Amino acid sequence: MVDTDTMMNEMGGAFMVAWLAGGVGSLEGALVLAAAWMAIGGAHILPVITWGHIMTGDVTDSDSWMDNGSRLVAQVIGAVLAVLLITSGESSAVAAPDMWAFDMWPALGLIAGGALLWTVYDRCDAWVTAFVVMAMGTMVGGATGMASNLMGDGGDIAAMASHWVMDGVMVGIGAMASVKIVEMT
Repeated sequence: MVDTDTMMNEMGGAFMVAWLAGGVGSLEGALVLAAAWMAIGGAHILPVITWGHIMTGDVTDSDSWMDNGSRLVAQVIGAVLAVLLITSGESSAVAAPDMWAFDMWPALGLIAGGALLWTVYDRCDAWVTAFVVMAMGTMVGGATGMASNLMGDGGDIAAMASHWVMDGVMVGIGAMASVKIVEMT
């Protein structure tokens, strides 16, 4: 069963970040994200955090997959609503990469970034994590990019979705690696 409070928190948090932080990678963006995490306790808000939860939890737990999958959907809905407000209902151009394009170095960067992000997220207060997320701005735009594509910006929705999932999995693998490394020491 889907927890409506959790879904509303995810939608609200993603909306807040997408609408107010418009400039991801900025000091303002970090402050908005920190405020959102403090105000909406328990919400992941960003797909990158949800993928971290997926990959560091019990990956065989179907209830966990359902909960986290619902969170991802709610984050996109929240971002769609923010993009609608920002653009006055007009579509915005966020180009999707080629669907099956793969380059090892960016993938390894996502894994390393996921390990770093999860270490900070797991050990520090929300405001510290917010600054790390903004510093790693290339991994943050998932929900907003998906939202823009769903609104019909002319991009390839299948390509955007494939990268949204695969980038999330790579970051999640990095998060899982950070947990396993700590367990081994």
